[in-house]
Amino acid sequence: MGSRGAATAGMSLTGSLTRAARSVAARADQVLAKEGLTLDQWLVLDALSGKGGLSMADLADRTLTTGPTLTRVVDKLVTTAQAYREVDVADRRRVLVHLSARGRTTHRRVASKVADVEARLGVPDEVLVVLRSLGG
Repeated sequence: MGSRGAATAGMSLTGSLTRAARSVAARADQVLAKEGLTLDQWLVLDALSGKGGLSMADLADRTLTTGPTLTRVVDKLVTTAQAYREVDVADRRRVLVHLSARGRTTHRRVASKVADVEARLGVPDEVLVVLRSLGG
């Protein structure tokens, strides 16, 4: 069946990717909820891991989270001492978000649990390469 036939059978790329994303997110949410984290909080922690600090614009780009939501997420991570804000010494108009020691510990602990969930999905590496290219 060609791409046109797949779309008429309810299997469009958009529909298929949306269903897959929601299914994976639901599975990750089960693990994250036990850790007291939301998916958006996890995406920020993961984006900050291994980085010296990211601006809110960089975080929004990496997590595809809207400005108001991202502000609430970072506020919560700061409140729970998972992250902290610091003025960028190179550009005092910018604020960078960093993982705290607690945030790094949380990330290490949760990353292995999220990786287990992802591994159980059995997604071939070739599919991951395609998905990463679609994600920009």
